[in-house]
Amino acid sequence: MRLKNSIKFYVICIMLVGICFGKGKVAKAADTANVTVKSDVEYSQYDVNGDGKADTIKMKTVNIADNKESGMIQIFVNDKITFEQKRAWSPVWNVKLIKLANGKIFFDIESLIMYDSNCIHRLYICENNKLKCVYDFQKYYDKYATRYSVNIAKVSGNMIKTEVRPEFYVTGVIQYDMNISFKDGKFKRTSTTFVLKYKAMSMKNKWTAVKKIKVCKKAGSTKAAYTLKKGKVVKLNKVIYKNNKVYFQVKNNKGKTGYIPASKTLGYFKEARVSQ
Repeated sequence: MRLKNSIKFYVICIMLVGICFGKGKVAKAADTANVTVKSDVEYSQYDVNGDGKADTIKMKTVNIADNKESGMIQIFVNDKITFEQKRAWSPVWNVKLIKLANGKIFFDIESLIMYDSNCIHRLYICENNKLKCVYDFQKYYDKYATRYSVNIAKVSGNMIKTEVRPEFYVTGVIQYDMNISFKDGKFKRTSTTFVLKYKAMSMKNKWTAVKKIKVCKKAGSTKAAYTLKKGKVVKLNKVIYKNNKVYFQVKNNKGKTGYIPASKTLGYFKEARVSQ
């Protein structure tokens, strides 16, 4: 009888210890996470302000016009508003919590309006009860694309793996993967060159010029490698980011490689599908 009572007492003690230490528990720093934040749901297992304690996080979206065409998002950390954004034209928000292996947690906030155009997509960190932007996915698409989308597919270590789908004026919708890594307090791309994913794009690597196009020797150079005449076909293999500009690597039927800079106007290739 004494043995049974001792066992019961031991089990109860273990349960109480688990409850005490489990409440407000923060995931280990080595863990990573890519968690979708749902509206009006409270999350309490993440330390987003870096004080070593789990915080309460909640997101709300509300309509701010009678016709429901305008809306607002609010993000609360420990019951304080840390982020607020108002947008017109039927806005939709997608929010995620991104946790790196170093323990830092970022808010991935994407807002879309009608027809997915005019996207705003940024990473934020919580500092002094406010969300501070630390990376802007939109940077390369304001000038050279009608729209774009960036999906965070995976978090590995201190790296975020993204699937990018921009609609450039030169090419129309294309797709490639881009990784960004957090180092020395900043997010940086791990590469400047990205290979197109034709299977995901459901098209062949065949691009027919609809006008005469100057093809340069190097990305960023103005020196011509050759001129692509109207009706001629090239392969478009890679996208290059250099000095805040975008370039497309092409190869003609003679195997000669060159580069076409991104443009602010339409009308380059027959196969380009670009929204007006």
